[in-house]
Amino acid sequence: MPEQVLLEVHDLRVSFFTPVGEVKAVGGISYSLKNGEVIGIVGESGSGKSVEAYSVMGILESPGKIIGGTVYFEDCDILALNKKEREKLRGNKISMIFQNPMESLNPVYTVGNQLIAVLREHKTISKNVAYQRAVDMLNNVGITNPAQRMKQYPHELSGGMRQRVMIAMALICEPKLLIADEPTTALDVTIQSQILELMKALQKKNAMSILFITHNLGVVAEMCDTVSVMYGGFIVEQGNVEDIFYRPLHPYTLGLLRSMPRIDAEENEKLIPIEGTPINMLDPRPGCPFTPRCNEGMKICMNSFPPHTVQENNHVVACWLEYRKTLQK
Repeated sequence: MPEQVLLEVHDLRVSFFTPVGEVKAVGGISYSLKNGEVIGIVGESGSGKSVEAYSVMGILESPGKIIGGTVYFEDCDILALNKKEREKLRGNKISMIFQNPMESLNPVYTVGNQLIAVLREHKTISKNVAYQRAVDMLNNVGITNPAQRMKQYPHELSGGMRQRVMIAMALICEPKLLIADEPTTALDVTIQSQILELMKALQKKNAMSILFITHNLGVVAEMCDTVSVMYGGFIVEQGNVEDIFYRPLHPYTLGLLRSMPRIDAEENEKLIPIEGTPINMLDPRPGCPFTPRCNEGMKICMNSFPPHTVQENNHVVACWLEYRKTLQK
């Protein structure tokens, strides 16, 4: 793996084996994350964003199972690690911020106890030193009167404060990779903006890489360097932020952008929704999963998954229409 690449995911496939059949949640995705880079994983609910993140973290629960592919972090094959080795890696070199902090924080322990426990699990330090580091970290994430907050339980904090505690817990061991799974979904717009500014500041200060999972394209534009667009368990388009927003190629990416409110929109201009319903993951089509909802769909789209076409600036798209355009050049 190249020295500048921190995380390398290749052909990752994940399925859930249920009583009614196999749900192919992730159908074979590949991407690279460099040191200090922020990559966004975008897509609607059910596209496989969180499942692939849980697979990288090694917290995928039954009936989910990784059925193929490789995940390398630095020179370490994550999928080959045993339970103890993964626990040593999680929270230390790789940390994660979950969607709902109230469900992620333990309600029967104080905020301070949980922060200190994470720190002492991975670092050989005294309880007093761990306590001071926890207080400092709460202060770093913008929590006022951190010494007092250390004594409080999660239910005594507001939603914004709980999310800040989650960020503090994820960063307290100074990880190289932070996975943020829709960390601002449950927050109001004002608090969301504060959390995003906080994450950007901490990312630059600690020079860490971030895998940012969201369905909010506005957040992607503000946070990310590169973007992977997922649909039906596949990455259908990858590129830098400028290419994805100003030169989108896949019909699904175009649909997402057209359905997003724009500040420069004309008066009374209506949003254009993506028609149709999401793919049935129990019975996926052999071709492009977006075909039933695509206005540009062709016969070949229904029968064969399109090859990945590489454009300028490593802008990659999986679409038969773009593939044919490339052949005609």
